[in-house]
Amino acid sequence: MSSLLHSLQNLKATGCLFCAYERHQARRYLEGIANDGINDPPLRIRLRNKGGFCGRHTEEFVEEARVLSSAILLEAMLSHRLERSRFGKRPIVVDCEACEIERKTRDNLAKSIRRSREDRAFLDYLFQSELCVGHLELVCHQLPEPSRYHFVDKHFQLLQNLAEVIRKHDYRFVSEGISEEETKSIERALQLLRDE
Repeated sequence: MSSLLHSLQNLKATGCLFCAYERHQARRYLEGIANDGINDPPLRIRLRNKGGFCGRHTEEFVEEARVLSSAILLEAMLSHRLERSRFGKRPIVVDCEACEIERKTRDNLAKSIRRSREDRAFLDYLFQSELCVGHLELVCHQLPEPSRYHFVDKHFQLLQNLAEVIRKHDYRFVSEGISEEETKSIERALQLLRDE
């Protein structure tokens, strides 16, 4: 069994399995900073100079950190940006290290998929898992043709339901009514696109 498969199986995920894995890796990084990285002045300076974390990761950091850790890091980032503003300097483009962890995790996922693309247990597990369209594309890019078709074809019914919603909005077919499954297909499609 591949180490990636083992890691994924131990992850409690709702929605896209790979999105959850990327967020898990970023959260572990934030936990490290929240626990003892905050006492590292060079780390605080580096984070301050990068503009801190993006909005989502700032919220996650505050959820993980104790009050003192949050106050120390937030004070360092905020005072630096306010000081720059006072002197009319250009806005900092936030270079979020937690987002970088997610990007690196995605790159590592692609490499692991490429190495495991012949592993039947791994492919079966992925096929049964929820993947957003971005991660579905990542997986399919690494797989041989039959496996790609298998992954994509499992969304065929969703596409048919969306086509029916579109068709039933034509004035000629308005009387047919849209089924609950067809209505849910819009939310399902949004979820596949939203998780990326």
